[in-house]
Amino acid sequence: MRNKITGKIFLIITIITIIIALLNLFACRAIGDSQEDAETFEVTRGDIIQTVNTSGYVASIIQNDYSLTASGKVIYTLEKGDTFSKGDILIEIDSSRQELLITQAEENLNIAENSLELARISYQQALDANHIAIQLADTNTKLSEQSVQNALTALEGANEYLNLVEEEVLSTDLQISQASSQSHSAEGVYYQTLINQSTTYWSNLSTTQSAASQIEVIGKNIKQAESQLKLSEINLELARLDIDNYKIYAPYDGIVLTSTYKEEEYAGPGVPAISIISSDFIIKAEVNETDVVNLQLGQDVDIRLDAYFEDKLNGKITEISQISTNIGGVVSFELIVKPEIENGLKLLYGLSASLDITTSSVEDVLYVPIQSVFEEDGKSYVSVPGEDGTINKTEVTTGVFNYDFIEIKSGLNEGDIILISPIQ
Repeated sequence: MRNKITGKIFLIITIITIIIALLNLFACRAIGDSQEDAETFEVTRGDIIQTVNTSGYVASIIQNDYSLTASGKVIYTLEKGDTFSKGDILIEIDSSRQELLITQAEENLNIAENSLELARISYQQALDANHIAIQLADTNTKLSEQSVQNALTALEGANEYLNLVEEEVLSTDLQISQASSQSHSAEGVYYQTLINQSTTYWSNLSTTQSAASQIEVIGKNIKQAESQLKLSEINLELARLDIDNYKIYAPYDGIVLTSTYKEEEYAGPGVPAISIISSDFIIKAEVNETDVVNLQLGQDVDIRLDAYFEDKLNGKITEISQISTNIGGVVSFELIVKPEIENGLKLLYGLSASLDITTSSVEDVLYVPIQSVFEEDGKSYVSVPGEDGTINKTEVTTGVFNYDFIEIKSGLNEGDIILISPIQ
Protein backbone atom coordinates (compact mmCIF):
# COMPACT_ATOMS: atom_id res chain seq x y z
CA MET A 1 0.00 0.00 0.00
CA ARG A 2 2.83 2.37 0.92
CA ASN A 3 4.62 1.63 -2.37
CA LYS A 4 1.49 2.51 -4.33
CA ILE A 5 1.16 5.88 -2.49
CA THR A 6 4.86 6.61 -2.93
CA GLY A 7 4.58 5.85 -6.63
CA LYS A 8 1.64 8.17 -7.07
CA ILE A 9 3.44 11.01 -5.27
CA PHE A 10 6.51 10.52 -7.44
CA LEU A 11 4.34 10.55 -10.56
CA ILE A 12 2.64 13.79 -9.48
CA ILE A 13 5.99 15.47 -8.71
CA THR A 14 7.33 14.36 -12.10
CA ILE A 15 4.31 15.79 -13.91
CA ILE A 16 4.60 19.12 -12.01
CA THR A 17 8.30 19.32 -12.86
CA ILE A 18 7.58 18.73 -16.53
CA ILE A 19 4.84 21.44 -16.50
CA ILE A 20 7.16 24.03 -14.84
CA ALA A 21 9.89 23.28 -17.37
CA LEU A 22 7.45 23.73 -20.23
CA LEU A 23 6.18 27.01 -18.75
CA ASN A 24 9.75 28.31 -18.37
CA LEU A 25 10.48 27.32 -21.95
CA PHE A 26 7.40 29.13 -23.22
CA ALA A 27 8.20 32.21 -21.05
CA CYS A 28 11.76 32.39 -22.39
CA ARG A 29 10.50 32.10 -25.92
CA ALA A 30 7.88 34.86 -25.22
CA ILE A 31 10.53 37.14 -23.73
CA GLY A 32 12.83 36.43 -26.62
CA ASP A 33 10.09 37.16 -29.11
CA SER A 34 9.17 40.37 -27.18
CA GLN A 35 12.81 41.41 -27.09
CA GLU A 36 13.11 40.91 -30.81
CA ASP A 37 9.91 42.96 -31.42
CA ALA A 38 10.70 45.75 -28.84
CA GLU A 39 12.27 49.00 -30.08
CA THR A 40 15.69 49.72 -28.63
CA PHE A 41 17.77 52.83 -28.09
CA GLU A 42 21.49 53.34 -27.81
CA VAL A 43 22.45 55.51 -24.85
CA THR A 44 23.68 58.75 -26.40
CA ARG A 45 25.66 61.77 -25.23
CA GLY A 46 24.43 65.25 -26.07
CA ASP A 47 22.50 68.30 -24.86
CA ILE A 48 19.07 68.41 -23.24
CA ILE A 49 17.06 71.60 -23.36
CA GLN A 50 14.03 71.90 -21.08
CA THR A 51 11.35 74.14 -22.58
CA VAL A 52 7.82 75.34 -21.95
CA ASN A 53 5.68 75.40 -25.07
CA THR A 54 2.40 77.25 -25.39
CA SER A 55 0.33 79.20 -27.88
CA GLY A 56 -1.04 82.73 -27.78
CA TYR A 57 -2.02 85.68 -29.91
CA VAL A 58 -0.95 89.22 -30.73
CA ALA A 59 -2.64 91.76 -28.45
CA SER A 60 -2.20 95.42 -27.56
CA ILE A 61 -0.46 96.62 -24.44
CA ILE A 62 -3.35 99.04 -23.79
CA GLN A 63 -7.05 99.06 -24.63
CA ASN A 64 -9.48 101.88 -23.80
CA ASP A 65 -13.27 102.03 -24.14
CA TYR A 66 -14.93 105.46 -24.22
CA SER A 67 -18.51 106.59 -23.69
CA LEU A 68 -19.84 110.10 -24.28
CA THR A 69 -21.03 112.19 -21.33
CA ALA A 70 -23.04 114.61 -23.51
CA SER A 71 -25.67 114.19 -26.19
CA GLY A 72 -25.73 115.50 -29.74
CA LYS A 73 -25.35 114.81 -33.43
CA VAL A 74 -22.09 113.11 -34.46
CA ILE A 75 -20.16 115.45 -36.75
CA TYR A 76 -16.93 113.41 -36.89
CA THR A 77 -15.86 109.89 -35.93
CA LEU A 78 -13.15 107.36 -36.77
CA GLU A 79 -14.18 103.91 -37.95
CA LYS A 80 -12.98 100.39 -37.13
CA GLY A 81 -9.43 99.82 -38.32
CA ASP A 82 -8.56 103.53 -38.64
CA THR A 83 -5.16 104.52 -37.28
CA PHE A 84 -4.56 107.69 -35.28
CA SER A 85 -1.87 109.64 -33.46
CA LYS A 86 -1.79 110.93 -29.92
CA GLY A 87 -3.98 114.03 -29.60
CA ASP A 88 -6.19 113.27 -32.64
CA ILE A 89 -9.98 113.54 -32.29
CA LEU A 90 -11.58 110.10 -32.08
CA ILE A 91 -15.21 111.23 -32.06
CA GLU A 92 -16.91 114.65 -31.91
CA ILE A 93 -20.54 115.67 -31.47
CA ASP A 94 -22.23 119.02 -32.17
CA SER A 95 -21.32 121.52 -29.42
CA SER A 96 -22.85 124.73 -30.81
CA ARG A 97 -25.16 125.15 -27.81
CA GLN A 98 -22.28 124.74 -25.39
CA GLU A 99 -20.22 127.26 -27.36
CA LEU A 100 -23.05 129.79 -26.93
CA LEU A 101 -23.00 129.11 -23.21
CA ILE A 102 -19.26 129.78 -23.21
CA THR A 103 -19.83 133.08 -25.03
CA GLN A 104 -22.50 134.00 -22.48
CA ALA A 105 -20.15 133.14 -19.63
CA GLU A 106 -17.41 135.26 -21.19
CA GLU A 107 -19.77 138.25 -21.46
CA ASN A 108 -20.87 137.80 -17.85
CA LEU A 109 -17.22 137.76 -16.88
CA ASN A 110 -16.63 141.04 -18.75
CA ILE A 111 -19.62 142.61 -16.97
CA ALA A 112 -18.33 141.43 -13.61
CA GLU A 113 -14.87 142.84 -14.34
CA ASN A 114 -16.37 146.21 -15.34
CA SER A 115 -18.59 146.26 -12.25
CA LEU A 116 -15.59 145.64 -10.06
CA GLU A 117 -13.63 148.37 -11.80
CA LEU A 118 -16.52 150.86 -11.34
CA ALA A 119 -16.83 149.89 -7.68
CA ARG A 120 -13.13 150.52 -7.17
CA ILE A 121 -13.41 153.93 -8.88
CA SER A 122 -16.41 154.80 -6.68
CA TYR A 123 -14.48 153.70 -3.64
CA GLN A 124 -11.62 156.02 -4.55
CA GLN A 125 -14.08 158.85 -5.10
CA ALA A 126 -15.62 158.17 -1.70
CA LEU A 127 -12.18 158.25 -0.12
CA ASP A 128 -11.49 161.61 -1.81
CA ALA A 129 -14.89 162.97 -0.78
CA ASN A 130 -14.29 161.87 2.78
CA HIS A 131 -10.92 163.57 2.80
CA ILE A 132 -12.46 166.79 1.45
CA ALA A 133 -15.31 166.60 3.96
CA ILE A 134 -12.86 166.24 6.81
CA GLN A 135 -10.80 169.17 5.56
CA LEU A 136 -13.90 171.34 5.09
CA ALA A 137 -15.22 170.39 8.49
CA ASP A 138 -11.91 171.34 10.06
CA THR A 139 -11.91 174.68 8.20
CA ASN A 140 -15.54 175.41 9.08
CA THR A 141 -14.86 174.55 12.70
CA LYS A 142 -11.93 176.96 12.82
CA LEU A 143 -13.97 179.71 11.11
CA SER A 144 -16.87 179.26 13.50
CA GLU A 145 -14.53 179.30 16.45
CA GLN A 146 -12.94 182.47 15.11
CA SER A 147 -16.38 184.06 14.61
CA VAL A 148 -17.33 183.23 18.18
CA GLN A 149 -14.07 184.63 19.42
CA ASN A 150 -14.56 187.85 17.39
CA ALA A 151 -18.12 188.23 18.62
CA LEU A 152 -17.01 187.66 22.19
CA THR A 153 -14.30 190.28 21.78
CA ALA A 154 -16.80 192.74 20.32
CA LEU A 155 -19.22 192.03 23.15
CA GLU A 156 -16.56 192.56 25.77
CA GLY A 157 -15.50 195.83 24.05
CA ALA A 158 -19.12 197.04 23.94
CA ASN A 159 -19.63 196.22 27.59
CA GLU A 160 -16.43 198.08 28.59
CA TYR A 161 -17.50 201.13 26.59
CA LEU A 162 -20.91 201.04 28.26
CA ASN A 163 -19.29 200.89 31.68
CA LEU A 164 -17.06 203.86 30.85
CA VAL A 165 -19.98 205.90 29.61
CA GLU A 166 -22.02 205.13 32.70
CA GLU A 167 -19.11 206.11 34.96
CA GLU A 168 -18.68 209.53 33.29
CA VAL A 169 -20.53 212.20 35.23
CA LEU A 170 -21.03 214.45 32.27
CA SER A 171 -22.23 211.67 29.99
CA THR A 172 -25.51 212.40 28.33
CA ASP A 173 -28.43 210.07 28.06
CA LEU A 174 -27.81 209.81 24.35
CA GLN A 175 -24.30 208.47 24.86
CA ILE A 176 -25.52 206.00 27.42
CA SER A 177 -28.27 204.85 25.09
CA GLN A 178 -25.88 204.41 22.21
CA ALA A 179 -23.39 202.49 24.34
CA SER A 180 -26.16 200.25 25.70
CA SER A 181 -27.43 199.62 22.18
CA GLN A 182 -23.94 198.62 21.02
CA SER A 183 -23.61 196.24 23.96
CA HIS A 184 -26.94 194.57 23.22
CA SER A 185 -26.07 194.32 19.54
CA ALA A 186 -22.68 192.75 20.32
CA GLU A 187 -24.34 190.33 22.68
CA GLY A 188 -26.82 189.32 19.98
CA VAL A 189 -24.03 188.74 17.49
CA TYR A 190 -22.17 186.64 20.04
CA TYR A 191 -25.13 184.39 20.69
CA GLN A 192 -25.72 184.06 16.98
CA THR A 193 -22.13 182.97 16.40
CA LEU A 194 -22.59 180.36 19.14
CA ILE A 195 -25.64 179.09 17.32
CA ASN A 196 -23.74 179.09 14.03
CA GLN A 197 -20.88 177.20 15.67
CA SER A 198 -23.30 174.53 16.86
CA THR A 199 -24.87 174.32 13.41
CA THR A 200 -21.41 174.03 11.84
CA TYR A 201 -20.50 171.21 14.26
CA TRP A 202 -23.56 169.12 13.46
CA SER A 203 -23.22 169.82 9.75
CA ASN A 204 -19.58 168.75 9.78
CA LEU A 205 -20.47 165.65 11.79
CA SER A 206 -23.23 164.73 9.33
CA THR A 207 -21.00 165.29 6.32
CA THR A 208 -18.08 163.23 7.67
CA GLN A 209 -20.33 160.42 8.84
CA SER A 210 -22.06 160.35 5.46
CA ALA A 211 -18.69 160.19 3.72
CA ALA A 212 -17.54 157.35 6.02
CA SER A 213 -20.79 155.45 5.42
CA GLN A 214 -20.35 155.89 1.70
CA ILE A 215 -16.88 154.38 1.94
CA GLU A 216 -18.24 151.40 3.87
CA VAL A 217 -21.09 150.84 1.39
CA ILE A 218 -18.80 151.04 -1.63
CA GLY A 219 -16.31 148.75 0.12
CA LYS A 220 -19.06 146.13 0.41
CA ASN A 221 -19.95 146.74 -3.21
CA ILE A 222 -16.34 145.94 -4.13
CA LYS A 223 -16.48 142.64 -2.22
CA GLN A 224 -19.76 141.80 -3.91
CA ALA A 225 -18.27 142.66 -7.31
CA GLU A 226 -15.23 140.51 -6.53
CA SER A 227 -17.51 137.57 -5.59
CA GLN A 228 -19.51 138.07 -8.76
CA LEU A 229 -16.28 138.11 -10.76
CA LYS A 230 -15.16 134.86 -9.12
CA LEU A 231 -18.51 133.23 -9.90
CA SER A 232 -18.27 134.39 -13.49
CA GLU A 233 -14.78 132.91 -13.79
CA ILE A 234 -16.02 129.59 -12.35
CA ASN A 235 -19.01 129.50 -14.70
CA LEU A 236 -16.74 130.17 -17.67
CA GLU A 237 -14.34 127.43 -16.58
CA LEU A 238 -17.22 124.97 -16.15
CA ALA A 239 -18.54 125.86 -19.58
CA ARG A 240 -15.10 125.28 -21.07
CA LEU A 241 -14.76 121.97 -19.24
CA ASP A 242 -18.13 120.84 -20.54
CA ILE A 243 -17.03 121.56 -24.11
CA ASP A 244 -14.48 118.75 -23.69
CA ASN A 245 -17.41 116.34 -23.23
CA TYR A 246 -18.25 116.84 -26.89
CA LYS A 247 -14.88 115.52 -28.10
CA ILE A 248 -12.79 112.46 -27.26
CA TYR A 249 -9.07 112.76 -27.92
CA ALA A 250 -6.57 109.92 -28.49
CA PRO A 251 -4.22 109.42 -25.50
CA TYR A 252 -1.63 107.56 -27.61
CA ASP A 253 -0.87 106.30 -31.11
CA GLY A 254 -3.12 103.41 -32.01
CA ILE A 255 -5.92 101.73 -33.95
CA VAL A 256 -9.72 101.84 -33.64
CA LEU A 257 -10.98 98.46 -32.44
CA THR A 258 -14.72 99.22 -32.60
CA SER A 259 -16.79 102.30 -33.44
CA THR A 260 -20.50 102.52 -32.57
CA TYR A 261 -21.75 105.62 -34.35
CA LYS A 262 -21.74 107.00 -37.87
CA GLU A 263 -21.61 110.66 -38.81
CA GLU A 264 -24.97 112.47 -38.61
CA GLU A 265 -26.27 109.91 -36.09
CA TYR A 266 -27.49 111.06 -32.68
CA ALA A 267 -25.21 109.93 -29.85
CA GLY A 268 -25.65 110.02 -26.11
CA PRO A 269 -24.28 108.76 -22.78
CA GLY A 270 -24.53 105.19 -21.55
CA VAL A 271 -23.41 103.43 -24.74
CA PRO A 272 -19.74 102.62 -25.53
CA ALA A 273 -18.96 105.04 -28.35
CA ILE A 274 -15.51 103.90 -29.44
CA SER A 275 -12.83 101.37 -28.39
CA ILE A 276 -9.17 101.80 -29.22
CA ILE A 277 -5.93 99.90 -28.79
CA SER A 278 -2.33 101.04 -28.71
CA SER A 279 -0.13 100.22 -31.69
CA ASP A 280 2.42 98.91 -29.18
CA PHE A 281 1.82 95.15 -29.50
CA ILE A 282 2.53 92.25 -27.15
CA ILE A 283 1.93 88.49 -27.13
CA LYS A 284 -0.60 87.07 -24.67
CA ALA A 285 -0.56 83.37 -23.80
CA GLU A 286 -1.76 80.93 -21.13
CA VAL A 287 0.73 78.69 -19.27
CA ASN A 288 -0.17 75.58 -17.30
CA GLU A 289 0.26 75.71 -13.53
CA THR A 290 2.95 73.01 -13.67
CA ASP A 291 5.05 75.15 -16.04
CA VAL A 292 4.51 78.64 -14.66
CA VAL A 293 6.68 77.93 -11.60
CA ASN A 294 9.67 77.51 -13.93
CA LEU A 295 9.22 80.92 -15.58
CA GLN A 296 10.52 84.30 -14.52
CA LEU A 297 10.43 87.91 -15.72
CA GLY A 298 13.00 88.81 -18.36
CA GLN A 299 13.27 85.24 -19.65
CA ASP A 300 13.97 84.86 -23.39
CA VAL A 301 11.16 83.56 -25.60
CA ASP A 302 11.23 82.19 -29.15
CA ILE A 303 8.12 83.34 -31.04
CA ARG A 304 6.69 82.02 -34.28
CA LEU A 305 3.64 83.61 -35.86
CA ASP A 306 1.39 81.46 -38.03
CA ALA A 307 1.38 84.26 -40.60
CA TYR A 308 5.21 84.36 -40.71
CA PHE A 309 6.02 80.80 -39.71
CA GLU A 310 9.40 80.81 -41.46
CA ASP A 311 10.53 83.80 -39.39
CA LYS A 312 11.39 83.43 -35.72
CA LEU A 313 11.02 86.42 -33.42
CA ASN A 314 12.76 86.98 -30.14
CA GLY A 315 10.97 88.26 -27.08
CA LYS A 316 11.11 88.55 -23.32
CA ILE A 317 8.61 87.81 -20.57
CA THR A 318 7.41 91.14 -19.15
CA GLU A 319 4.54 89.98 -16.97
CA ILE A 320 3.34 86.79 -15.28
CA SER A 321 -0.17 87.03 -13.83
CA GLN A 322 -0.51 86.34 -10.12
CA ILE A 323 -4.14 85.27 -10.60
CA SER A 324 -5.05 81.96 -12.20
CA THR A 325 -7.92 81.02 -14.48
CA ASN A 326 -9.73 77.69 -14.23
CA ILE A 327 -11.40 76.39 -17.38
CA GLY A 328 -12.76 72.85 -17.25
CA GLY A 329 -10.54 72.04 -14.28
CA VAL A 330 -7.39 73.17 -16.10
CA VAL A 331 -5.55 75.84 -14.10
CA SER A 332 -3.42 78.30 -16.07
CA PHE A 333 -1.80 81.72 -15.75
CA GLU A 334 -1.63 84.56 -18.27
CA LEU A 335 1.77 85.38 -19.69
CA ILE A 336 2.77 88.66 -21.39
CA VAL A 337 5.70 88.62 -23.84
CA LYS A 338 7.19 91.70 -25.50
CA PRO A 339 8.42 90.78 -29.02
CA GLU A 340 11.42 92.32 -30.75
CA ILE A 341 10.29 93.22 -34.28
CA GLU A 342 12.85 92.36 -36.95
CA ASN A 343 13.06 91.98 -40.74
CA GLY A 344 10.27 94.50 -41.27
CA LEU A 345 7.60 92.13 -39.98
CA LYS A 346 4.29 93.82 -39.23
CA LEU A 347 2.34 92.62 -36.23
CA LEU A 348 -1.42 92.54 -36.65
CA TYR A 349 -3.88 92.44 -33.79
CA GLY A 350 -5.12 88.88 -33.17
CA LEU A 351 -2.42 86.92 -35.09
CA SER A 352 -1.80 83.43 -33.66
CA ALA A 353 1.61 82.77 -32.10
CA SER A 354 3.58 79.78 -30.79
CA LEU A 355 5.97 80.33 -27.88
CA ASP A 356 8.99 78.28 -26.83
CA ILE A 357 10.59 79.22 -23.52
CA THR A 358 13.86 77.61 -22.41
CA THR A 359 13.73 77.04 -18.66
CA SER A 360 16.94 75.00 -18.20
CA SER A 361 19.56 73.08 -20.21
CA VAL A 362 22.52 70.75 -19.75
CA GLU A 363 25.33 70.01 -22.19
CA ASP A 364 27.24 66.84 -23.05
CA VAL A 365 25.26 64.42 -20.87
CA LEU A 366 23.97 60.88 -21.35
CA TYR A 367 20.31 60.68 -22.22
CA VAL A 368 17.60 58.18 -23.13
CA PRO A 369 13.96 58.50 -24.26
CA ILE A 370 11.84 59.68 -21.35
CA GLN A 371 9.32 56.85 -21.84
CA SER A 372 12.04 54.24 -21.31
CA VAL A 373 12.43 55.15 -17.63
CA PHE A 374 9.97 53.72 -15.10
CA GLU A 375 9.71 53.85 -11.33
CA GLU A 376 9.32 51.16 -8.71
CA ASP A 377 9.36 51.79 -4.96
CA GLY A 378 10.67 55.33 -5.46
CA LYS A 379 13.60 54.26 -7.67
CA SER A 380 14.13 54.71 -11.40
CA TYR A 381 14.86 51.81 -13.78
CA VAL A 382 15.33 51.00 -17.44
CA SER A 383 14.97 47.67 -19.23
CA VAL A 384 18.24 46.30 -20.67
CA PRO A 385 18.16 43.25 -23.00
CA GLY A 386 20.55 40.40 -22.05
CA GLU A 387 22.67 38.26 -24.41
CA ASP A 388 20.67 35.12 -23.55
CA GLY A 389 17.37 36.69 -24.54
CA THR A 390 16.45 37.78 -21.04
CA ILE A 391 15.59 41.35 -20.01
CA ASN A 392 17.32 42.92 -17.03
CA LYS A 393 16.00 45.78 -14.89
CA THR A 394 18.78 48.30 -14.32
CA GLU A 395 18.55 51.08 -11.73
CA VAL A 396 19.51 54.56 -12.94
CA THR A 397 19.84 58.08 -11.54
CA THR A 398 18.08 60.71 -13.65
CA GLY A 399 18.45 64.47 -14.07
CA VAL A 400 17.07 67.15 -16.39
CA PHE A 401 14.36 66.09 -18.82
CA ASN A 402 12.09 67.49 -21.49
CA TYR A 403 9.18 66.09 -23.44
CA ASP A 404 11.45 63.69 -25.38
CA PHE A 405 14.58 62.77 -23.39
CA ILE A 406 15.84 62.48 -19.83
CA GLU A 407 19.39 62.77 -18.47
CA ILE A 408 21.07 59.66 -17.07
CA LYS A 409 23.56 60.55 -14.34
CA SER A 410 24.50 57.00 -13.38
CA GLY A 411 23.61 53.36 -14.09
CA LEU A 412 24.31 53.36 -17.86
CA ASN A 413 27.23 54.04 -20.16
CA GLU A 414 27.37 55.62 -23.57
CA GLY A 415 26.56 53.02 -26.22
CA ASP A 416 24.48 50.77 -23.93
CA ILE A 417 21.33 49.39 -25.54
CA ILE A 418 18.04 49.72 -23.69
CA LEU A 419 14.40 49.08 -24.53
CA ILE A 420 12.44 52.22 -25.29
CA SER A 421 9.25 50.71 -23.87
CA PRO A 422 9.81 48.61 -20.72
CA ILE A 423 8.64 44.98 -20.93
CA GLN A 424 6.20 44.03 -18.19
